Amino acid sequence: MLGRNPANATAANHTLAFAAYLAGRFNPIVGCTKSWDLGTPPEFQVIIDNMINVELFFIAADLLGPSDPNYSRYRFMATSHADHTMVNHIRADGSTYHVVTYNSDTGAVMKQGTAQGYSDSSTWSRGQAWGMYGFTSMYNRTGNATYLDTARRLSTWYIDHLPQDNLVPFWDFNAPSTPTPPRDTSSATIAASAMLFLSQMETRAGNQTGSDMWRDHAISLLYDTAALGFKGQNAGWESILSNGTANNPNFNNNTGLIYGDYYFIKAGNMLLEMGLANCSSNNGAITNPYTPDTTTKKDDSAGKSRRMAEEIGS
Repeated sequence: MLGRNPANATAANHTLAFAAYLAGRFNPIVGCTKSWDLGTPPEFQVIIDNMINVELFFIAADLLGPSDPNYSRYRFMATSHADHTMVNHIRADGSTYHVVTYNSDTGAVMKQGTAQGYSDSSTWSRGQAWGMYGFTSMYNRTGNATYLDTARRLSTWYIDHLPQDNLVPFWDFNAPSTPTPPRDTSSATIAASAMLFLSQMETRAGNQTGSDMWRDHAISLLYDTAALGFKGQNAGWESILSNGTANNPNFNNNTGLIYGDYYFIKAGNMLLEMGLANCSSNNGAITNPYTPDTTTKKDDSAGKSRRMAEEIGS
């Protein structure tokens, strides 16, 4: 709402209230905001998902202005949370833990594991996508190249571990292949949005080759997501996409998820903003004007995007 109407006082007040609440969950010893009120003290659980929340601190700080004492405080909390997540949630190979449990009294890491993934040593696919988007956002807000490098590492790992038959990832990258594990379209749409965002940041950083690469990966992922999970108006679903996995250990899979739909729409809007698609007057169809460089691209990402757009618009 604030992006569309910066003068929206109601949205601003709710944003500031949420930021104050989130700040109340920040532990200066741990250096992070607390995710869940679970476990036995001094356990302090932080999930990779929270990387998507820290941008709120920057938005609230901008609303308050540099003269407000919370301006520096909120920005510090955001960078502290991101820095600790970078050290303790991300493995050396660029994959991620879902949950890190800290000692709230000392700040020491007590455990690195999962709650919604296959195992403590596996990589939950939606968690990897949350990290991709969160660190891209941190670079956007701070200009700190370390965050850009981190977003690249997480995104590279994600792309390198996607299935080949359809790029939509399984709910966990390390889930056993038999029986065939459910996929997660919400992970795909979050990751695609993250890579379009990362493409924009690479352009800002003067890396057009990287920008083109992330753009093409995002388009391919969106195409396969639509091919697998898009549900038309008469399909009997209350969501845009099927094949979302909310929590596979609780057998909540092949469902619609609000965040999967949100980031699917967000990715579409980003394609419009980047000039990679346009809304025509032909029954609301979307066409993609981008023409791929077939001399350097092994896949037809732009063609996939065009066909996806035509299918959705039809």
